[in-house]
Amino acid sequence: MSTWAEQRRAERADARAQARLDDDAAAARARQDRAAAADLADRARQQRRADRDRRRAAGRAWRAAHAVDLFIYPLAVVAAAMAIPAMAAFGLHIFGATGLLLPVLSELGMWAFAGAVTTSRRQTPDRPTGWLTAGIGVFAAVGFGLNFAHGLSKSGIVTGLVMAVVSVAGVAAHQLVTATARLTRAERAAARLARAAARREHTARRIATRRAVVALAADGTATLLYTPGTYQPRRRRLVPTVVPGLPVTDGWDAALVDLDPTGGPAEPDLWADPITEPDQHESASESGGIAVADPPAPPPAGWAPRRPIDPKARQKTSPTDAAKAARRIAKRQGRPLTADQLRTALQIAPKLARELRDQINSELFGS
Repeated sequence: MSTWAEQRRAERADARAQARLDDDAAAARARQDRAAAADLADRARQQRRADRDRRRAAGRAWRAAHAVDLFIYPLAVVAAAMAIPAMAAFGLHIFGATGLLLPVLSELGMWAFAGAVTTSRRQTPDRPTGWLTAGIGVFAAVGFGLNFAHGLSKSGIVTGLVMAVVSVAGVAAHQLVTATARLTRAERAAARLARAAARREHTARRIATRRAVVALAADGTATLLYTPGTYQPRRRRLVPTVVPGLPVTDGWDAALVDLDPTGGPAEPDLWADPITEPDQHESASESGGIAVADPPAPPPAGWAPRRPIDPKARQKTSPTDAAKAARRIAKRQGRPLTADQLRTALQIAPKLARELRDQINSELFGS
């Protein structure tokens, strides 16, 4: 009997302990739920506060960016509020019920083109908007004329002028403020330089295209071949020029160097001064001059000849003599010349060397 009673007491004690544990667990879950709900509510409040701050910042930024527009668009709204009802009444008087649509033509047409100009300049700044701007002028003239006719028919010329001016005042103010980009002085200077550079590049490309060589393929397709180098645009031609710090080479030199891997003449004696006595004898024989009849007598034994003094050593080579010497070098070499060869051999300026190269190569080799 005692054993059963003790067992019952133990079971009741276990039940009470389990109930306390369940109550504690329920209270803990409730506390966790309340904390989670409070955390969610706090996060929601923070999110709402962040969204409100973001909207306020966006509104402030928009107002700062459109501060001028906020002063101009009310003028347009006031002008439209006065002109549209008057033009609707005028259209109703002339066309009947369909005349109520007359403000769409007289007032909204110019605003449609004004909005198109602004949108085009913001989305595609490089696209021209001349015809859209012309549309603003055309429909502004239409609105001006219709409102003037309305006022003239009602009360006279003064009323017509007032109604016409009110009709176009809004779009005129809009175009004065928002049609053109408001640039700083530095931005305007940079834009002028960019336009000048673009015009110069276009001029050079147009001249180069006009003087380019056409390469025809077997299927009839044509390809333009240009001569690379540094040039100065001069009216209708490109003049080769020398830029300090850059090598004095151009397309001719690059092409002719490929013919000679050493980058120079294959015969060593081509680098000798051509304005010497042997070349003068050779030139005389080419031009039909009189050669030396008899060689001079041999010098006596023990006599050492001095180095001959060239009387023309301190004289500059004339373009005619340089051309003759360049022609002899080309004949002796048997292939086209380069500007570096002539400049080193004849001791002449780079510009004259290029001119002689083009002249001699065209005469002797047809290129």
